Amino acid sequence: MQQVISGALTLSEERAHAVAPHARCISFGSVVQATLAVFTQHPLPILVCGLLCFASVVITGALSYLALVLHGLASQGSYFALTANAFYLQMQIQAAIGTFTFLIGRGAITWIALHTPAGTDGTASQPISLRAAFGAALRRWQPLLASSLLYGLLITISLVGITWMLREMRLDVSNYRWVRRDAHSILNLTLVRAIAQLPPDPGSPFTELHSATRYHLSRQSGSYLGWSLSQPSPSDLSTPLLAAGIAGALLVFITEALLCMRTAHIMHTPSGGALRWLVPTLRLSLSNFWRVAAWRWSVRLIMVVLYVACLTLPIALHQGIVVPAMVSEARSYWPYPVNLSSYTISSALVGMFLVAFGLVFEARMYLTLVAGR
Repeated sequence: MQQVISGALTLSEERAHAVAPHARCISFGSVVQATLAVFTQHPLPILVCGLLCFASVVITGALSYLALVLHGLASQGSYFALTANAFYLQMQIQAAIGTFTFLIGRGAITWIALHTPAGTDGTASQPISLRAAFGAALRRWQPLLASSLLYGLLITISLVGITWMLREMRLDVSNYRWVRRDAHSILNLTLVRAIAQLPPDPGSPFTELHSATRYHLSRQSGSYLGWSLSQPSPSDLSTPLLAAGIAGALLVFITEALLCMRTAHIMHTPSGGALRWLVPTLRLSLSNFWRVAAWRWSVRLIMVVLYVACLTLPIALHQGIVVPAMVSEARSYWPYPVNLSSYTISSALVGMFLVAFGLVFEARMYLTLVAGR
């Protein structure tokens, strides 16, 4: 009897030792470490992919905006009459190119993350190269397109409610057009732009549609002081406005939790129908809903804080203090488009790192949760 009990205890200990390593690996910290390991092992393919598929699209649009405005200034001597058409053309260019490159870039970076071994001494299942990553993404362009359209549509719908509420609270970027040269206005601008960074990017062409709509609303605001007027409290809002804002926030929270691993599932399984990925992705996300939501939104909040500290605040200070002084010294409006394009380009370069990190994190989280089932 004692031998039986001793054997059972030994078997139990062996099972515990077998399960313990995997149980320890299902944690937020382990997924972040795996994400950083992917960047360490394959930095060049990821960064080149991010530059070609994400940043270059925005840079092309920004340079086209700058060229049109500077040409108009040189030939017509007019600035304000040109900015609207130039900006709308910029959004059209970015939407036309980005609709394709956005989903291919997502698929390629996700493929690299999925095929990178967990340990530094592991061997990849396939040779990791930019050509192989692009080829894998192109073979799955149909489900990638379907997932991009579904996700972008849901996020855009949620942004309608959120923007509607924030505009009434004077907390949306469409409430203003210009920055006043005082500390209070610059800090308010930073706060408003930080809030605008919280919802996830719906992706092209929805991103450009949302940006163009915000720009149009800002032109209809009638005054650059509109955003700095007295701000109503949430209790002062009408019931439909408050309901729209809350519904939009809930929709964006749920959509991000349920569909954040869509690209990982598409790139991890053989290519199939356009919507074959939907049910398995939802099933995996629902079975781990709170864990996925906590992990994904934690990463998003960390990235927003870094983005605001490293880019949003410096740009607001430069835009509110340095640029007006440059315009006054030059006695011309050319510093406005030059600096605006430089802001857009710098934001694109920083944003491509954040997008790539989010994609790699989602892929490693997907592998961790699939292994834990």
